[in-house]
Amino acid sequence: MKDGKQRSQWGQFAALVFGSFIAIEAMVFQAPAIPSISEHFQLPTYLAGLIILSFYIASTALYPVMGRVADQLGRKRVLLFGMSIFAISEFAAALSPSFSFFLGARVIQGFAVACILPVAIAYIGTIFPPEKRGMATGILSAVQAVASMTGAVIAGYLVQQYGWPIIYWISGALSIIGFVVVKVFVEEAKGNGTRSFDFLGVLLLIITTGCMLSVSTLVKSFGISSPYTLGTLGLGVVAAISLWVAENKMANPIVELSLLKRRLFAMVVIINLLVIAAFQAFIYSMNFFISTKPGGDVVEVGLFYMVIYGGSAVGGLIFGKLADKINNKKLVLSILLIPILTIFIFSFIDTQTPFSYISMFAFILGFSQGAITPIFIKYALSEIPPAQYGAGSGLFSTIRDFGAPFGSVTGILIFSTFTDFFTKSSLLSQAKQAGIDSNFMGAVEQARLSEGKVTDQGLVTELQSLGIKIEDLLSTASGEGLSFAIQNISYIVIGLFIITFILSLFIPGTKVEKVERIQKIELEIDNLDSKTSI
Repeated sequence: MKDGKQRSQWGQFAALVFGSFIAIEAMVFQAPAIPSISEHFQLPTYLAGLIILSFYIASTALYPVMGRVADQLGRKRVLLFGMSIFAISEFAAALSPSFSFFLGARVIQGFAVACILPVAIAYIGTIFPPEKRGMATGILSAVQAVASMTGAVIAGYLVQQYGWPIIYWISGALSIIGFVVVKVFVEEAKGNGTRSFDFLGVLLLIITTGCMLSVSTLVKSFGISSPYTLGTLGLGVVAAISLWVAENKMANPIVELSLLKRRLFAMVVIINLLVIAAFQAFIYSMNFFISTKPGGDVVEVGLFYMVIYGGSAVGGLIFGKLADKINNKKLVLSILLIPILTIFIFSFIDTQTPFSYISMFAFILGFSQGAITPIFIKYALSEIPPAQYGAGSGLFSTIRDFGAPFGSVTGILIFSTFTDFFTKSSLLSQAKQAGIDSNFMGAVEQARLSEGKVTDQGLVTELQSLGIKIEDLLSTASGEGLSFAIQNISYIVIGLFIITFILSLFIPGTKVEKVERIQKIELEIDNLDSKTSI
């Protein structure tokens, strides 16, 4: 009977993992397709970001909403609904006659994913006992990492060969298969049966999420001091405060903010948010470093991401299993030492560092990222009441997904600022050492800003008299600027990881860990008594 139950557990879990794989794969499919989609609809560059933003605003805002609905109406029912809507929206995107229609399909895709991912996490709490959740979350994290690792590579080939609509046709077809698999193998599970719906909470959550996630795009498009940026940020903050006040007064809130009053849950989601932000800040900085350094190209960027996610898959599998056997707090602390040491090594690289060397440590960095994810999910599930697994998983997913855009955009802004500062400093220093007259320093800076396309005639004469080429000065300055930028952003990211390490020292033990500790003490006492009696 026990073996049959275990087969049922893992059969259901395999179906859920397949559904998650489809959702993640479809999300990653977008990256190589965006230029082709933009060209097809003749979009200006600043509108291309809407392809990603429309999806993430819908998914991130609706994670806790659909998690709550799943608790009320049935998790399998919501999961099947999400997969069917996902298939339809993927086909609609492939057939889009206009960009506005395409964006509508993307919003619906985000809604569908909100029905899939948090429900899959909730099912881990439903299917598995606490002592097996680490392995389950490790497998789920590893599969999602594999989807991320392979998605961009496969999509790049497909888009090149068959055009951008092919990725939506394939994702839609896979969703139909996933629907059948979930329908056959997954059993229904319900939580809180209350049917009242918090419309105010939903509205405030959408405004909060939409504003906060849009800030990154506005910063890149209009600048951080733009009234559009500041106004959107202000509206997001007001909506977030209003959401907190309103949801704490609701008897059946759409967002289970009461979970944040639990010390363990609150600490885990905050630490997880900071960890993801730190990882994304460094990864996106490396993205720009690799692609813009002399001899770098997008192929190496793709390989860098493949190595990162490959390491993440391995880390998730190994530490997911260990999370069921070793004290989770000790695991978190030991894992957080890995990115601190790895990024410290990265702080010594420059534009001449071989890509093979970068790849080796990128794998280790990805390994730590994958290793820590299942532990945080297991921690979160331990604090969520079974009747609220869907809503709690949705809240966890929403807060987690804020870390990615926050970290990536912050990393890009800091890296670009450092690059500009150090490149300018290096160029002026070279010019001074080469003997260029100080009166031409303004012209030297102008040549840098125009990437050598605009050069003052007087500076040209000066350079010719000294036997110097402006291209050589710019190339050297660019290399040094990139090197100093990645080295300094490494120190900032190390600081963030040190903060997460310190915060992790205060993670309280779970009920399971406390019981295990008591049992261990009792066993030691029994052994001591036995030796004494002898």
